[in-house]
Amino acid sequence: MNRFLTFSFILLLLFASCGTYRYPNASGIRESAAQELNSYYTDTTQQWVYRTKLQAFDQHMQGSVTIKALGRNEHRITFVSDFDQVLFDVHLLPNGYELQGATPSLGKRAVAKEMVNIFRTLTAQRFATSAVMFADQQQYYPVYVQDDCYYVVKERKVERIRQVKGAQEYLEIVYQTWNVKDVPTSIAITHKKYPIQMDLESEAQ
Repeated sequence: MNRFLTFSFILLLLFASCGTYRYPNASGIRESAAQELNSYYTDTTQQWVYRTKLQAFDQHMQGSVTIKALGRNEHRITFVSDFDQVLFDVHLLPNGYELQGATPSLGKRAVAKEMVNIFRTLTAQRFATSAVMFADQQQYYPVYVQDDCYYVVKERKVERIRQVKGAQEYLEIVYQTWNVKDVPTSIAITHKKYPIQMDLESEAQ
């Protein structure tokens, strides 16, 4: 009997871990015309600076994050404290990254990997050819799907990104406000698996 219960429990865990994510209130996924998404940080002549508060595990840090576009989905992102200490400095490449510097707590391999994922999801320009279907189309904004991310579009702007892994939400980025040039001025980032929370407020409204 105990052997049977143990086997059943293992099967339950296996099926749960192999499940797929279902977007809230969705009825399915459909093909759509190619939709350009998340084009906020594509101008290579500009850089964007945000006052930043980061809570990562048991560390609280604040300072400024500078985002510089270097090419198509290539960015240099630098997080510097109020005392001019480099907290995290990364060169995001289309197919990888180069860590230029980090504090010991953010430079740990697992933490650095999550920070890179956050900044890449925040800045990456995408093109989606799939969208979520809802039973009642009148109640929902368009939600486009690309790889492991769901992009909520409101008034032709990406308002929210939900990244998923398996059957669970993994990361959520909410662009809360924009300036007259449609550049995000307030962003809230919440990691769903690890205790990481980041808030960004533009220094140039």
